[in-house]
Amino acid sequence: MSSSQQAVLTGAVRGKIQWDAPLSAWTTYRIGGPADALVTLLDAVDLQAALAFCRRERVAWKVLGRGSNVLAPDEGFRGVVMILGDGFKKIRVNRKLDSHRVAVHAGAAVGMTRLANWCRSEGLAGFEFAAGIPGSVGGGTVVNAGAWGRSMADVIDAIEITDELKREIVRAKNLTFRYRKCDCSELEKNASVIIEVVLNLSPGDPQRIGVTMRDLQALRRDRQPQGLPCAGSVFKNPIGASAGKLIDDAGLKGMRVGDAQVSETHANFIVNCGTASARDVQSLIAEIQRRVLNDSGIALEPEIEIL
Repeated sequence: MSSSQQAVLTGAVRGKIQWDAPLSAWTTYRIGGPADALVTLLDAVDLQAALAFCRRERVAWKVLGRGSNVLAPDEGFRGVVMILGDGFKKIRVNRKLDSHRVAVHAGAAVGMTRLANWCRSEGLAGFEFAAGIPGSVGGGTVVNAGAWGRSMADVIDAIEITDELKREIVRAKNLTFRYRKCDCSELEKNASVIIEVVLNLSPGDPQRIGVTMRDLQALRRDRQPQGLPCAGSVFKNPIGASAGKLIDDAGLKGMRVGDAQVSETHANFIVNCGTASARDVQSLIAEIQRRVLNDSGIALEPEIEIL
């Protein structure tokens, strides 16, 4: 970004701006070079101002949630990375949909696990599957995050989105959910951002909800790598198959490129053993795809997003 663009952006938004901000500090992989600007936006008005700036100045932009499911390039990001700040971290119960259902409004920057814990304390069931998922509610909606046979598609009643000019409510009936994908025409055009998600939940016993959440989190700890940076599952599960099993069957557990390694715990995870680069991870992804295709005839599709 030019110095004049930096000056315009500084005057346009109220949130904090960090110039040449290393994305390694903002992703769960702990990988990534600097973004030209990283802006922590205070609220929807601030977000609209940032989006308007990027359109006028023809500057690339990306909203980053909690940094999971993302691989940032070693050379960084030429443009504005937007972080949704405190104004997007609120949770509230707005109304009862009927005697058996409750609408919960969660800001897009609310963590999935935080929301699951909040629902437990409020005696609201249906979101237990999200306990332990490291992403945000907004990001989780975009990728239809899920676990244990449940996903965001099962609980979303509506989303609120905004572009640089207007906010809009999109009901669930106008959204199309697929495996690790939510189709919304405004989001597809890269013109709008999710700022709030409305969940359809049911009253439940807090103790029983808590037991379910603890059991699911224990399974997650047993089956997924702990203690090393990673971005979650690397590949989508092919229809009727498990990506992790295909990689394991190809004998690739423990395989390394630099400090990027196929996890010994779960083969569909690539972990950063220390100083892995994005290039290391991408090379390992390509090699896994090549070997699994040769071994099984199945082409693995990446689930993580490469900025």
